Amino acid sequence: MTPTHLSRRAFCIGASILGASIALGGCASKTDTAETGSTDEAATDPNADLIIIGAGLSGMACARSAAENGASVILVEKAPFAGSTFQTSMGNVSILQIADNEEFWQFQDGPEDTMNDFIARYTKATETGKVDAPYPDYDRVKALMAASCETIAWMEELGVDFQQSFTKEMVGTDTVKPDASNLSDTLPGAFVVEQMVHALDNLGVDLRLSTEALELITEGDAVVGVRIDDGAESELRAPVVVLATGGFGASEAYCDELVPTINKIGFQYQGNAMNTGDGMTMAKAVDAALYEDCWVIPNVIVPARALTAVDPDFELLCDQSIHGKALEGGATATKLIVDAAGERFINEALPPIALATTMADRDAAPYFALFDSSDGEVVAVLEKGVGTDGLLKADTIEALAETAQLPALPETFAAYQAVAESGADEAFGKTAEKLTAYASGPYYLVSYVPSYVATMGGVKTNADCQAVRADESAITGLYVVGECTHRFMYNRSFVRHCSNSSALTMGRLTGKALAELSA
Repeated sequence: MTPTHLSRRAFCIGASILGASIALGGCASKTDTAETGSTDEAATDPNADLIIIGAGLSGMACARSAAENGASVILVEKAPFAGSTFQTSMGNVSILQIADNEEFWQFQDGPEDTMNDFIARYTKATETGKVDAPYPDYDRVKALMAASCETIAWMEELGVDFQQSFTKEMVGTDTVKPDASNLSDTLPGAFVVEQMVHALDNLGVDLRLSTEALELITEGDAVVGVRIDDGAESELRAPVVVLATGGFGASEAYCDELVPTINKIGFQYQGNAMNTGDGMTMAKAVDAALYEDCWVIPNVIVPARALTAVDPDFELLCDQSIHGKALEGGATATKLIVDAAGERFINEALPPIALATTMADRDAAPYFALFDSSDGEVVAVLEKGVGTDGLLKADTIEALAETAQLPALPETFAAYQAVAESGADEAFGKTAEKLTAYASGPYYLVSYVPSYVATMGGVKTNADCQAVRADESAITGLYVVGECTHRFMYNRSFVRHCSNSSALTMGRLTGKALAELSA
């Protein structure tokens, strides 16, 4: 689609605190915040008003907002760079174009949205794979999205021009992304990160890269600092600590504990390798509760790790590749996908969320996509996996079924061929456009698994983004933003790009409120 540029109206940063601007609830009082400091006369003086752990999207937004509002900030990041996963993204961010947001953003074309209409679309999306859990928290979802346009206007102050990328009719919310037309080798997400880091430097934020947070420091029931390791261990003190450490996708232990199906089925993690649940570990040590019913934010289904480890080209055999352009002819949406019995179980062209949740809940792994020999480029990739785990080859479907021990495959294949030739898939509803009949062999069965870029879980928080214990009591001096706490946004499904939007807005509003409380 041709990008539609957005027009920005002049605005002033309001003076409202978090509770008023986002309706997240009443933030702790200034007296409460002051109590996070030690009553011991010999206590160490604070190094800053705020210490923020994690320089991803939410952490940088929190640091910038707090510093703009007068707070001194130390921003700690264990990676040698800021921006984490957003560095490699196209920078898409969801916005909500309701009447109250007209002073900040307005598309040059397109109908006005309403909060009720947005929530209806959000609710519909949430039904995919839904489980009996108290999420989403629609009050918090509404509040974050209501502030989304102001957040984008705030981001534009950095010199980042945003343009329309998707409409609400396409993905559930109107979506914008950084204008990359003048960028050569820089991804839009990386450009945003560069501008954020530059702003942090100008604001005097003490950004400490390659610095790992080890554990939170407490005095009584209050968090008052963090132990760090930047080559040598030391302590940093502040009345408030904000965890912005991302999710747990790169932690095998947390995946086993919180979403066992990840390792059982072999989900491929394509997010930030630094996201090992550090914030969760530190928060648990000071009695913070973790969210239950954790899940993942799925991407496309991809060949199993046994194949991508053999050759990265296998990552191109999917509908949308993260690491390069997907190989034409390799899209699984047009293929037959079967379970461990050789039976078809889903419309293969459904969105990744539906594919991932169905694969997980059906518990019939391994799952396979069937390829023929009609596309030479695809076959060249497939041949690299012959003889390894995860890929089987045979001249006929019958021989393939016998080798793979999939007794139902011949019957399933014959039925799929008939459906493809007729163009009518009454059983699963696949459109004629995606129904492609198979050509001659040899045939290849390729093991496929869901991939994911982020996790749904983290430290449980109240409406002020303050960490809470199992009894819902707030932990003085400890706040959490971004993926480290965003479980409240989702059930098992989501509206695309809302995670970036919530990270930015959560960080912006929390930083502003905490700065005003420390003044």
